[in-house]
Amino acid sequence: MFIKRIKLKASSIFILLLFYCCTCYASDIDKDLKILEDYLNSINNMSFIFTQIDHSNQKEIGWMQIVKPNKLRIEYKGENDLIILANSYYLVLYKAHDDVITSLSNDGPWNIFTKTNIKITTDINNTEANTFVRNLKKININEKIYATYDILIKNIENKFNAHILLHASFNPFQINGWTLYDQEKEIVKIKIIETLGFNQKKINSNIFSLSEKNRSAGEVWHGPFEKLPIIRKPKHRY
Repeated sequence: MFIKRIKLKASSIFILLLFYCCTCYASDIDKDLKILEDYLNSINNMSFIFTQIDHSNQKEIGWMQIVKPNKLRIEYKGENDLIILANSYYLVLYKAHDDVITSLSNDGPWNIFTKTNIKITTDINNTEANTFVRNLKKININEKIYATYDILIKNIENKFNAHILLHASFNPFQINGWTLYDQEKEIVKIKIIETLGFNQKKINSNIFSLSEKNRSAGEVWHGPFEKLPIIRKPKHRY
């Protein structure tokens, strides 16, 4: 019983300390939405290293290159051979070792980073907006202000559907990561750990395509990770 009381007191102290360090701010929501909107619209291109944790708690390290409008490339460190590409129409999943391509409709919440002219609203009936913030939480941790924007993005059917949580910090404002959902079920968490480039003047446009020549030669990597070309087995005719 004594041990239980000690544990209960320790838990209570921890909760009080957490509450003290993470005091919620009553924000001027219009100002905070304008800051986010201006930041997203200021992005022409961006390159960064991130950590990714999925619903099974599996952790990966990846690299992402974004170029507006509608271009994206993702590669992963180590043995993960998945390459993800996006353009105006398709999201391409390429398994490099097997040389297998899967094409899907490019209609997901990641488009908040690749689309031009982001217009944010808190009114879900606003027909001019393409981004709906349904909730905003701000906290102060060690005199640093953080925010989580709970967002729905318009899909190809012009409905607010694709769900993303954007995690940001202020002074200066920046996106620190995001959480993606599938039908309100959390599926992956992304945390930006190093920004490699922001609004660079020149980006190699070839990184957003998969040429037959490069695929055949196994020379498919463009990211910052040290990955050797894939050795293809010769195709014999019988």
